[in-house]
Amino acid sequence: MREITGFFLVLLSVFFSVVSCQDADILNEEERKWLNDKERIQVAVYPSYSPYIFLDKNDHPKGILMDYLKLLEKRAQFKFDIKTYDDFSNVMEDARNNKLDLILEIQEAPSRKAYLNFYFKLFESPYVIVGNRASGKAKTIKDFETASFYLPNDFAIVENLKLQFPKATILTPCGTDLECLKKISESEAAYFVGPKAVVTYYIESKNLHNLEILKYTGQYYEPSIAVVKNDVMLNEVIYSAMQSITYQDKQEIIDSWLVTFKKPFYQSVSFWVKLCIGILCLLSLILVFNRYLKYVINSKTNELKKAKINAEQSSEIKTSFMNNITHEMRTPMNAIMGFSGLLNKEGLEESQKEDYVAIINQACLRLMDMMDNVLEMSMLQNKQISAQKNTVLLSDVLNKCFDKYINLSRLKKLQYQLIVEIPENQNCVIVDENKLSKTIKYVIDNAIKFTSYGEVIFFATIKNDCIDITLTDTGIGISEERQKSIFDSYSKSNQDTTELFEGLGLGLTISKAYVELMNGQLDLYSDLGKGTTVHIKVPITVTKKQELRDEKVKESIKKARPSFYKILIAEDVALNYLILKSLLEKIKEYEFQIIRAENGQVAIEIMEQEQNVDLVFMDIQMPVMNGYKATREIKKMFPYTPIVVQTAYTNSEDRQRAIASGCDDFISKPIKPSAVKEVLKKFINN
Repeated sequence: MREITGFFLVLLSVFFSVVSCQDADILNEEERKWLNDKERIQVAVYPSYSPYIFLDKNDHPKGILMDYLKLLEKRAQFKFDIKTYDDFSNVMEDARNNKLDLILEIQEAPSRKAYLNFYFKLFESPYVIVGNRASGKAKTIKDFETASFYLPNDFAIVENLKLQFPKATILTPCGTDLECLKKISESEAAYFVGPKAVVTYYIESKNLHNLEILKYTGQYYEPSIAVVKNDVMLNEVIYSAMQSITYQDKQEIIDSWLVTFKKPFYQSVSFWVKLCIGILCLLSLILVFNRYLKYVINSKTNELKKAKINAEQSSEIKTSFMNNITHEMRTPMNAIMGFSGLLNKEGLEESQKEDYVAIINQACLRLMDMMDNVLEMSMLQNKQISAQKNTVLLSDVLNKCFDKYINLSRLKKLQYQLIVEIPENQNCVIVDENKLSKTIKYVIDNAIKFTSYGEVIFFATIKNDCIDITLTDTGIGISEERQKSIFDSYSKSNQDTTELFEGLGLGLTISKAYVELMNGQLDLYSDLGKGTTVHIKVPITVTKKQELRDEKVKESIKKARPSFYKILIAEDVALNYLILKSLLEKIKEYEFQIIRAENGQVAIEIMEQEQNVDLVFMDIQMPVMNGYKATREIKKMFPYTPIVVQTAYTNSEDRQRAIASGCDDFISKPIKPSAVKEVLKKFINN
């Protein structure tokens, strides 16, 4: 209240000049004659802005502004005809239709200047945005640019707010500020804008304590006395009357309503008691914080020492791992280079050539497996792989994984057994087939690799909406010390098994990461010299109807076979292009015209020029424009031209991204002749 008093006092003293003589007639002869001849001057009063103007218990308008109006009557020596409104829209309608002469309190707005003159700002109060506490506070004024606001109909703030927030939604379902505030109190979906003094008064007096002031709009509520524009003499009379109001007059009005006398806070004993208590509490907090800070510093120092030791150990392990990679990769590379050289010798029998080629292929596959494992491990650590669920038959997935190692188990003369206890009605499930298959294969591969005699038993069932897999072997087992780091990346490098068994030792690390990506669990139990048991649980969703991807079968339209097929190969590496071109040219069933594009942009240009390309082989990693973008652009122009992605990136995420870009199939590098034949069989009309 004291703040409002000072605000009102300063503004009134600025806006009104001091007239020392109060007894003399403040109107000139012409103004007085006009006023005496005037039967009535109708003043519109809207008593809904407490504490400035309101209705008392007898429904009579009271407040600072009414006393101010009485003072104007006294100075003008004329009794105004007061008309009270309970809806401000009616005030504005009567003003536009010249049904009133004077408005006691009104905010200036651009549209109102057409029919009203505004004299002397009575007071000033900043516009504030009010919201329900439950809606949360906005950070900046820009957060309200598209918000919804409840505002009284025909209030100037509606027009001004539209200028400030053109994209905001302005709702006018209420007639007064209080009605709007009550709506905001009951809702979290909108806000209200109004003068701070009025908002504060209503929140306190009407117990709307779930509301709070969120932001200042930067605008001010500065109401004036307004006079209809078309009455020139009335404008002159009101202006002259208001000029006569003195500082003392205004002071008396304000003091009678707002002034309260308080003892300065610093002279109060309670203030000094509270200040001393506050200082003591602050000192205590500083002491406690100092102790806590010392504790934190000591803890962090110990953690840094441990981290340094771990980093040094990790560096040693990674160095050993890199040495192991070098050793493991040299073995297949030695086979590839050695037998490639032998192939050049004269006098080799055909069977020897076939054996050499088979050995080279096996070495290449082993090398590719190593590279894939390192790449997968890197992507897992960088969180670039996510679970991709699809619908599968569990029995088929398990049998495929099991069958892959039948020959290897026979060579080692192991008892290799698969036990599947899955009911037929639970066989079709939704799970990440690729990651589940890889996990099972890694675990089986380890079990057979480290088992020289005895058995490897693979058991699978469904429990509690999970595929429950147990793999038991009678191999060399794992010591307790080794089990602590068995799932760590690069952990094989420091183990004795490095020299006994080939491989990088990443299988279990990748398996556990895959299982955790599928929200499952992988546990390992082992006794050194007795064997190992791996237990895997992966959540699944059983489906009543198999939702495997249906192959679209279309009837072939018989056409005359063309003399040749036009093939576009988008490949920036010349060697890769030559390999694919050679594979195509060796297929005698077809005749091809082969075109090369060095990047995706050139591929698009060739497609636009040729327009009758039968098949596109698209590399992914190319300069200027990559294969994903080029595929999308080509599919826009030629949606029925088949595009086959050929890339060294082979995980499920790469396949998903390739399909999403619009390609029709996916083959991985190094490209096999059988894969090329399958593509031609699928997409070329023969």
